[in-house]
Amino acid sequence: MKPWLLVITLVCTISAASAQIFPAQIEPATMVPYLTHKVVVPPSPLKSQILFVGSTDDVTTTATYTSPAGTAKAKQWHDFIGISPKRATDPANAVGWVSVNHEMVEKNDKIGDGGGMTVFRLEWNQTLGKYEIGTTTLADGRSGKFHNVDFVNTVGSTGMNCGGIVSNADGRIWTAEEWYQASNTGIYSDGNGIRDTTDFVIGTTTPAGFPGYNGQTIKAYQNLNYMVEIDPYEAKAIRKQYNWGKMGYEGGVVMPDDKTVYLAEDGDAGASLLNKFVATTPGDFTSGTLYAYKQNAGAFTGTWVELDNSTAAKALSAHSQAAALNATGFTRLEWPALNKTDGKIYITETGTDKPGSTNKKNKALGYTMPKHATDRATALGTSVDSAAYWDYYGRVLVFDPADNSIKTFLEAGPYINDAGAYVPYPDKHLSNPDGLSFLYIANKTFMLVQEDLNGSTFGRAPFGVTNRPCEMYMLDMSVAPTLANLQRLAITPQGAEITGAIATPDGKGVLFNSQHPSGFNEAPFNNSLTMVVYGFDAVISGVQEPTEEERKDAELRIYPNPTSREIRFNHAIDAALYTSDGQRVRVITNAEIMDIRDLASGSYYLMTADGKVQNVLLQK
Repeated sequence: MKPWLLVITLVCTISAASAQIFPAQIEPATMVPYLTHKVVVPPSPLKSQILFVGSTDDVTTTATYTSPAGTAKAKQWHDFIGISPKRATDPANAVGWVSVNHEMVEKNDKIGDGGGMTVFRLEWNQTLGKYEIGTTTLADGRSGKFHNVDFVNTVGSTGMNCGGIVSNADGRIWTAEEWYQASNTGIYSDGNGIRDTTDFVIGTTTPAGFPGYNGQTIKAYQNLNYMVEIDPYEAKAIRKQYNWGKMGYEGGVVMPDDKTVYLAEDGDAGASLLNKFVATTPGDFTSGTLYAYKQNAGAFTGTWVELDNSTAAKALSAHSQAAALNATGFTRLEWPALNKTDGKIYITETGTDKPGSTNKKNKALGYTMPKHATDRATALGTSVDSAAYWDYYGRVLVFDPADNSIKTFLEAGPYINDAGAYVPYPDKHLSNPDGLSFLYIANKTFMLVQEDLNGSTFGRAPFGVTNRPCEMYMLDMSVAPTLANLQRLAITPQGAEITGAIATPDGKGVLFNSQHPSGFNEAPFNNSLTMVVYGFDAVISGVQEPTEEERKDAELRIYPNPTSREIRFNHAIDAALYTSDGQRVRVITNAEIMDIRDLASGSYYLMTADGKVQNVLLQK
């Protein structure tokens, strides 16, 4: 059992006269079972909705292979989520266009073999106070709520569509084909993967390729493992970014200058690259220079070594070029995200159980190891290429473009040795961080970090649990980056990864995916799905008193937010404040203010006389 610790900075004075209506101790009402068969999100005042369900919702399709245009059930394994700005021609209540990746690789005569992607327009219904999916008609005549992105007829088949990019300059979208393949046999997958293994000629589909690439013939498997730009408004792929190199990319960041792109690769331990592409002309990524990151020996700072991407053949050899130039190899980089508040890029490094032998192999190829890894190995009394070196939990790294430094921002864990013996599961435990993004509300910045557990041992799941769920946390970037300061935002059902979290442009919500859950979970949570948690605009709204109309509202409103001295209410109430372990510390009767200036920072519960409970986090 784990209590919710949500970033809602509220406030709460003991009045003995009414203490009897509130028990001296409670079982925290917001405690939830860790093992669930559905997605669990915070209680009121936040709300949640399911928006899009794999294998359930229909997507519109183009004429693909020998199948005519029509509809098909959406693919599964939702991963990346991108949001592009609404257009001038969209209705006033439109929030933006959402793109959802499908990581599952399968044959599909209507959607296309390999992975996939779905787009839809998100709208806000002011009357009902919830989100809706708009019915849209595309230029090719397709009409419906959900549209399959056409890769087959534009850029050839697509691979395992995992992470991606939302441009910080203009909202352009790229999907990452992370499924690294090295043979046609591998992509064919006994007829269950990509069945067309004929050679591919770059530039024969629209639009054309790049200077130095047009007309070049490559193997079918060589046409995978790129960042692929898509048009979310017309549900079509635009181009594969061959000049960014053939890599197992997970995610990337297009900087506000619309020229610089940072790319993170989820590859082998000791060979996962951080790359940089600098376009010749802002906004035009068909021409530019590709680099790999190389950390200076014994330092957190580093330099960028140039890779030759002048032709398709050169781009295909980007990895071996990087090794020859002693580029730094990380332990499975996942999602990078730009924090617009400090200008730094934060990157999840998910870790792997025992990377020593793989590190040793890649060091022999020329890769160098990052300082945070060698320092960590030294602290464990070993070396990064030793069989004794472990990295069960991973971490969040921070890259500073000002000095090209990379170091640990938040170490996941804590370490738990549960081999052969029961160990209580800790309240705060972050394992194998994967998805990463930022939420900006009321001049506050929050990191959203999501798990994709690599295993269930060493405390990555409660003792004895193998069919593990995952969690999403928020971190207020104004406090210390520690496990204690993480605030739980969601738990997936058994077997599911949580990923893709992204803030909605209207400031109300956060979209996220529950990916590849176990089939025995209750419907629709037995399918991959896309959800939204919303109400952040009301919860984290800064120091703002309610309007006169809100004061008359029967619904309880609490302000200011954030605060560290007192809680105010929009009308007089009876209420009690409890610590995170259920001990009563304050009671008020018929009051509009609760003084909390003497209480320690931490997580609390506020209970009203009618038994309703809200989460409270006091910060000083």
